[in-house]
Amino acid sequence: MTIGLWTLLIAVVLIGWLLAYMIAQKPVTSVQQLIHLRRYADAVAEATRTNDVFHRAEALKLLGRFEEAIDSYRQSNDPSANEGIALSLAHLGRNLDEARTRMETQIAQHPQIQEFQSLALAYILLKAGDRDAALRLYRDNVELLETRFHDDYTDPDPLLSETLYLFSQLADANGEEARADSLARQAREWGWPMSSRA
Repeated sequence: MTIGLWTLLIAVVLIGWLLAYMIAQKPVTSVQQLIHLRRYADAVAEATRTNDVFHRAEALKLLGRFEEAIDSYRQSNDPSANEGIALSLAHLGRNLDEARTRMETQIAQHPQIQEFQSLALAYILLKAGDRDAALRLYRDNVELLETRFHDDYTDPDPLLSETLYLFSQLADANGEEARADSLARQAREWGWPMSSRA
């Protein structure tokens, strides 16, 4: 084979790999696509139609309809549903002991991106009034969180907007007003419905 033919073959393989990679980055279901388009009510309707209870819960949470989200999460067999219930309870400010237990169980049984899960637990602790434990957990993870959002997660993603909101709440509790304001603004821009820092 000539050099030109090898070059062409390598180019075709490379283009094929890039195309496959780009397709893999797209949301898998139409419900996920609707969520990424911030068409949350349409996502709820489509998820209901297709019986996708997990993504129905995610869309309901993005609409701020936490009670309904909890009901949908309870019907899901997705391991992340436990985390969704815990955070929805925390947003409602109720059953915080259950929320904490669920989040601790989630971390123990299904560790994912641990700094995100630790942030969720810290938020629950903060809502439950255990400020010292919440801020200790926050401070242990803040550097990793910053790296994630600076290097890895730079494109607006409604499914990460809640994490930005949690980050803003904990930054505010830690006395980092400028960071908290910036994160709250970014959470809103990415699609989170709870816009105020409290």
